[in-house]
Amino acid sequence: MPYSHQKYAPNNKGPADFSQKEIDMAWERFLCGTEKNETMKVRGSIINSWERCQSIGVDPTTKIAPVLASEDDMYLTLSQNQDLLRCSQSTIEQSKLLLNDLETVLFITDRHALNLEITGDPRTMDRAKDISLLPGSFWREVVTGSNAVGTAIESNQPTQVHGQEHFCEGFKPWSCTAACIYDPYDMQRIGVIDISGLSDSFNRFHLPLVTSWANTIQSQLQTLTILRWSKIEEALISNTKFNCSDNFLLFDKQGRFIRSNTSNEELLKHFIPRYKDGRAFRLNLERYGGDKSDLEHLAFNKSMDDYIQPILDPKQSNKLLGFKVNIPSDNTSQVIYHNGSTQSTDTSLSVPPRINALNLGPSLENDKIQLAAKSPLPILLLGDTGSGKEHVAKAIHTEYTSSESPFIALNCGAFSKDLLNGELFGYVEGAFTGAKKGGMIGKIEAANGGILFLDEIGEMPLEIQPVFLRVLQEMEIYRVGETKPRAVNFKLIAATNIDLKLAVLKGKFRKDLYYRIANIVITLKPLSERNEEIPSLIESILDRISTTYQIERKQASKKLTEKLKSMSWPGNIRELSNVLEYMTFMSTGNILEPEDLPSEYLTGNESITEESTVQDPITSKNNEFMSLENSEKSSISAAIHESNGNMTQAAKLLGIAKSTLYQKVKKYNL
Repeated sequence: MPYSHQKYAPNNKGPADFSQKEIDMAWERFLCGTEKNETMKVRGSIINSWERCQSIGVDPTTKIAPVLASEDDMYLTLSQNQDLLRCSQSTIEQSKLLLNDLETVLFITDRHALNLEITGDPRTMDRAKDISLLPGSFWREVVTGSNAVGTAIESNQPTQVHGQEHFCEGFKPWSCTAACIYDPYDMQRIGVIDISGLSDSFNRFHLPLVTSWANTIQSQLQTLTILRWSKIEEALISNTKFNCSDNFLLFDKQGRFIRSNTSNEELLKHFIPRYKDGRAFRLNLERYGGDKSDLEHLAFNKSMDDYIQPILDPKQSNKLLGFKVNIPSDNTSQVIYHNGSTQSTDTSLSVPPRINALNLGPSLENDKIQLAAKSPLPILLLGDTGSGKEHVAKAIHTEYTSSESPFIALNCGAFSKDLLNGELFGYVEGAFTGAKKGGMIGKIEAANGGILFLDEIGEMPLEIQPVFLRVLQEMEIYRVGETKPRAVNFKLIAATNIDLKLAVLKGKFRKDLYYRIANIVITLKPLSERNEEIPSLIESILDRISTTYQIERKQASKKLTEKLKSMSWPGNIRELSNVLEYMTFMSTGNILEPEDLPSEYLTGNESITEESTVQDPITSKNNEFMSLENSEKSSISAAIHESNGNMTQAAKLLGIAKSTLYQKVKKYNL
């Protein structure tokens, strides 16, 4: 039973103001639910924590912390927290002697309380293994009960939990002190620092000590941010491809807003409704190569691709520094709503695609899409990466609905199971720890009256598939944490580059869901099988480049057109578009010629999937004794080549997680 009526000591009491025996008796009375008139001899903050633990069903007999991160997960998590760890190193090194004297250990967790790194007194480190105080262990209250890390996160205050104050039996021999680490940019929590030891190592001064350490790390983070932002500004000024006379927003690679060059706040609010002058905010720019992050950010729909320019560091092999986001003029818009949905209105920068101008090959293909667009049936688009599946989906949206109706796009492969569940269905306030105030509308609900485009549908977790199937059958959803259904009405367009029928046979995709989404199946041929369409594609891409970047339109010579028609284009339309963008900015004349092609295309090594770029680590004479990194890089290149660019298959060939593969591709610039 909840223990909300129990009297307890005021919060100004310290952990050592009561004996361990008194606290143990209070814990037993609390678990038994026995109400007494006398005040329980335990701090109010601890009682509050115990009540949270009891309400969510934490087992008080728990002996060890769960180790949740696999080797692959740990690699990814460390990569995502490299700034935090980098700025913590000086503190960790300086503390080692003190930790030995105090017989304690120090560890750093990520924002979710996952242990990233631990150091300290060797004997205490050995004892810590008994409770799984190891890298990869998880310390939120929801699984490990009252402890300094989890309770500091819940209370948002530096916290000490001493001995019997722990909710779970296994941790009662320990004393721990923790403080949250915040990003100085917007004070969002990015980690926690903790000092722990056996209960006889308890000392009140541990609390100001970890608070000081946390502040030192935050100062290091701020210094690192200033240095990086100065590099972004320097690159912006020195690179001639950036037209700094236009209205734009500037972001670092973590998606943090740096500045805008316009004071027209109404224009900025039209582009990002929650924009407030001078207020810190973030965009999730992971899909453009930015850092992966689950910190709170404003929605930014992928239909804004044409407005984003990466800012690279020419001094460090074009390493990504940040992004310049060009703001459409007043008569353009891609209105971004708080829920992440978009509505297209009249725009001079990006004309909505029409089906009869899709350049898909024989007119029969366009006719089939035209008929499919006018039907209410779900559509399944099949095609290689870069073959234009989203472009087709947008053309169907233009044909099927009015310009004011939403087009909501979501990549099912970009989220974990739990995050995808919230993204699809939304949630109500208080549905789970960390849920936003007021809840969040899901992508399905946001697509009401329009198109829901689910890319990489084959990556949808099996646990979510039956729930989504029911939505398609009943046309109603339940937000997470809600018991009342909400009616929805949308047209589904799903897309994938994998063989879904094979996935069904392997038990990785539900048969009933497959037949539900595959009412109409449209296969987009790779560009290599429709090279007769390349001339018209070149013209439409050059038109888009001209209007997007507001520059003079360049022309492709006949020689260049023939050259481009003769290439294989394993990266399909996306690869062709990238090449033409490069040529537009890097050539000096108005007519693009074959010699303006990137150097790797001039030598015949036009693709990362061409055999000439893949070296066999066994047979290569020049690499008889390769470094581990070079061997790994070559293996990854070979796997991607063998899988024809299908990252899911490449990850399976390598025996690693898909997320790990993406991290290594980014690491080696593949």
